[in-house]
Amino acid sequence: MAQKKQIKSTSQKTQKPKQSPLFIFKPNIWFAVISAVVGFCLYANTVSNDFILDDGAVTSNNEYVQQGISGIPKILQTEMWHFENINLGYYRPLSTITFAIENQFFGNNPHAYHFGNIILYGLTGFFLCLLLMNLFQNYHPAFAFIATLLFIAHPIHTEVVANIKSRDELLSFLNLVIATFILLKSTSPPSHLPKERGVKGRGVYLSCLFFYFALLSKETAMVGLLIAPLMLFFANNNSLKQCLLRTIPFLIIMLLFQWQKHAVLGALSIDVPKDIVNYPYAEAHAELSSAFRIFMWCVKLVLFPHPLSYDYSFNQIPAAQFASPAVWMGIITAIAIAGFGIWELRKRSPVSFGILFFLITLAPAFGFVFLRGGIFAERFLYAPALGLCIVFTFLLVKITKVNLQTPEFNIRLLLKYPLFLSALFLLVGLYSFKTISRNPYWKNNITLAAEDVKASPNSCQIRKHYGNELINYASAEKDETKKKELFDEGIKQLREALNIFPHNADAFFKLGFAYHTVEPNNDSAIYYYNHTIHEAPAYSIAYNNLGLIYENLGKQEYASYYYNKSIQQNPPLPEGIQNHEAHKKRTGLDVRALPSHLNLDSIEKSSAKKDALFYYTLGSNVATQGDFTGAIKCFEKAITLDPKQESIYINLSNCYGMMGKYNENIAILNKLLTINPNSAQAYSHLAVTYELMGDKNKSKEYNEKAQQLSGK
Repeated sequence: MAQKKQIKSTSQKTQKPKQSPLFIFKPNIWFAVISAVVGFCLYANTVSNDFILDDGAVTSNNEYVQQGISGIPKILQTEMWHFENINLGYYRPLSTITFAIENQFFGNNPHAYHFGNIILYGLTGFFLCLLLMNLFQNYHPAFAFIATLLFIAHPIHTEVVANIKSRDELLSFLNLVIATFILLKSTSPPSHLPKERGVKGRGVYLSCLFFYFALLSKETAMVGLLIAPLMLFFANNNSLKQCLLRTIPFLIIMLLFQWQKHAVLGALSIDVPKDIVNYPYAEAHAELSSAFRIFMWCVKLVLFPHPLSYDYSFNQIPAAQFASPAVWMGIITAIAIAGFGIWELRKRSPVSFGILFFLITLAPAFGFVFLRGGIFAERFLYAPALGLCIVFTFLLVKITKVNLQTPEFNIRLLLKYPLFLSALFLLVGLYSFKTISRNPYWKNNITLAAEDVKASPNSCQIRKHYGNELINYASAEKDETKKKELFDEGIKQLREALNIFPHNADAFFKLGFAYHTVEPNNDSAIYYYNHTIHEAPAYSIAYNNLGLIYENLGKQEYASYYYNKSIQQNPPLPEGIQNHEAHKKRTGLDVRALPSHLNLDSIEKSSAKKDALFYYTLGSNVATQGDFTGAIKCFEKAITLDPKQESIYINLSNCYGMMGKYNENIAILNKLLTINPNSAQAYSHLAVTYELMGDKNKSKEYNEKAQQLSGK
């Protein structure tokens, strides 16, 4: 008997007591409403902004958008950048469809488009808060509300919300949030609601529909294939295998989307464009190593979003090799947080979810750098920022010991935790202030470029954009003093762009335009337009503008030739067609080959006065025709007659540079420095030459010297 009792007693002791389930909180709809209102208010000051950057490309310059609702069927059949004459394989019709609908009622009103973005951002706050409240049901809804507030206020989102074109990002994330929210509701309804199979089935179908909308907005929504099972795992007590099986419908939708994309766009080439400005890491063959350096940049900007910039192209974040400490810091950080996130996965901790969400949603950006060598952009952090906002909310709760998992908790109890409230209000306040103050810089191109050139001084793209806008404003300015100031600063910025990247055809073209229209100087305009063509032989508008200059100079054969070249390179170009036809009608000329009757010997013999100015002018004219060998002979004779004229050396240097004779170029510039040791132009040209030769150290040395002498 005693033995039996002992056995019975032992068996009772070995039974583990059942753990009481955690309390399930009901979502609070008012938290979601407040989140929507906060999102709307934070960006209300963007409504007055104009079109900026590539906004016009997806709205006013899109022929199908201009057709309004009737253009929607055609939008579904075209690539995103169809009307920009480029094909990047982007099939994102949903945002373009919304633009067409808005155009139907409001025309090309940028304020209507901006208002649409704000509404979508407010809806994002609403549905995101609902999603997080259903995802973290074991925490008081205040947890989801705080994480949502941090996300909504985060300044890293200004590029997405204030840039009309980035509506693809807005719609993709919003639809993915709605899709996963409906999926959670349909697969695991709260315990206080009855489980209805019909409603559950309809919910899965509806979630698939919104996932399809997310894919139509932007292809990066494919991360939903990993996000959806991750959310199901954290919201339910199901295994990962069960969660993956429940998201098979998402996989089917993704495959259908890929079929649709292939049917519309056909097979796509994966060749990386030869464009060092936008694909610098491919050019440097440092894709993987640079991706880890950029990973650290991403973490830094989410944690400390200052300063912000709309462009990080060449050479703001230089390519890095594996020998760089920054690369290894990125590798170690990525492995550490990924490992911690996976380790904590079994505990279903919000920290684990936040880390894994950050890494999964960052994967497309990482892939863009690693697979294509492309640049970083702040819009890449739009979705990933949510992950770290969840992590920060959890850590703040733990550090301040606020218990959000007890049924007795209510919002008024937060008054007993001044440290928690202080930290929360400080962070949300700083984020909100940064967001609201950042928005006005997105007013137009010049306000944005003028601000961001400070944050990204090594971006040749921002330098070029800023220079472009300054020249445009100078062209329209009536006050001569202001016109001169704008012109000088514009020239300075364009030359800075060329110092960063000496082969920037757009910068050369704008310099030609500046000397063509703002402060006319035919020699300089012809020189820069020829440089443009040298760097980009298909630059049709440069040929057209050369035709205009030669027509005004009375050189009608050259004018006819360049007009013909313009429409040859770009047959639909309206200016080229109009100018060619008008010139042909006036002169009867239709020259197809560059006139070759220019004979230096005969011109030299026919001139009575052959001084340095004669040879300098002749050399300049010959150089504009592309005869750099003949121009060199002229400039050398000019130097013999006037060895102290700096402009002759500079033009001779340019000719050697155009011919790729860098050693001769350096010799001429060094000769100039013996005459004028303080020639900023000589040092600047030496910097460009050494850059072309691949000697970065000497290029930097001479560039710094040029800036010092020019007072920049």
